[in-house]
Amino acid sequence: MHIPSERIYSEMRSNNAIVRYVPTNGGTETALLIKAPTPSLKAMIAGCAFKLIYGKKDNFLCIGISIEDVPGAPLLISNEQIVPEEHCALLEAVKQKNLPIFLFNEMDICMASAELYFSDEDSLKLLDFIGDTKLLSTGSFNDTVSFAVDCFIHSIDKTKKFPNAHEIPIIETIPEISEWKTINIYYLSSESANKINITEEKEGANFESTIWSCLTSVFPETLYKNPHVQNGNKKREFTDVFAHYKYGSFLIETKDLSVFQSGYNRESERRVKGIKDQVNKGIKQLVGAVKSLKSGDVLFDINGSQIIIDRSIPPHCIILITELMPFGDWNDITNQLIDAAKKTGAFFHLLDFSEFITLLKQSSGNPELIDYNLINRFKLFLEKKSVFIKGI
Repeated sequence: MHIPSERIYSEMRSNNAIVRYVPTNGGTETALLIKAPTPSLKAMIAGCAFKLIYGKKDNFLCIGISIEDVPGAPLLISNEQIVPEEHCALLEAVKQKNLPIFLFNEMDICMASAELYFSDEDSLKLLDFIGDTKLLSTGSFNDTVSFAVDCFIHSIDKTKKFPNAHEIPIIETIPEISEWKTINIYYLSSESANKINITEEKEGANFESTIWSCLTSVFPETLYKNPHVQNGNKKREFTDVFAHYKYGSFLIETKDLSVFQSGYNRESERRVKGIKDQVNKGIKQLVGAVKSLKSGDVLFDINGSQIIIDRSIPPHCIILITELMPFGDWNDITNQLIDAAKKTGAFFHLLDFSEFITLLKQSSGNPELIDYNLINRFKLFLEKKSVFIKGI
């Protein structure tokens, strides 16, 4: 496990994905840190191919990783490298021909690690490519650095267009990886504990526990996993995760598209279809949950204690998926969300895990701000008629 420095942790909190070579153990060792969406991390652990990429524009060094988690549509994570200690860390790793790699999820938590090995040939090529680290540019991020990154991305993928971007020298390496070691993460509340491991076979239950864990500090006394409703003698699950405060409530259905069970090498069309099928199911489940609230069905937690809430306030109904992929036609899902909102009078939202974490961060973990930001998000959704909304 790796605990990032304050500088790196701040960068992780501000970005959905990063790649960084950093010194560790007081500068005596080095490590490669990758923050990426959970499905991509799972694919890496499951054995999907990935490449480490390096580029140079003048004296600006750029670094990246291409994760082949979707056939024909790899995930590219790219960064500038302008910190002296990171230049030294990368150079030392290339000289040693190996370093540990640590994977971080959307919550900025280290989920797995392995040992990474450069071949003799790649080591020699990289040493020559990097050159004298004292000559590499350092300093603050600015327009010149940003342009260098644009050129780097364009050089990797010519379909990526940026103003005036041109091709620069790049090197791609395919390192060897040892067996991955995963980490058990435990979350505690006043009533229960949850263990999360990224390789858990029951991926849906694992994602559900992850979302519950994200909200334990936001709703310390009013957060429930798998509450149920009772209508006469009949009991059924109300929703996966439920939370409330004095001004509102949040009904959450979690949908995880399996990576370990179904495989990471599905074509993008098949993957999108699977996600949309899960979203359809989530919308129907939440419509049913709102109807239960309105009809006065009694609501209980998993211990059988009754949950008392203000049912007069329109709830937020959230379908949470692991990743919202920018492929395919999502107009049918958009229309279903709008229809569900009209039918129930509730706010309906589709978010992926990364966007959900961004929402919590931007709201400083405050229920009132989460409520406020979700309302604004719903207004923008109605205006734009699009599920691809970021940062609100």
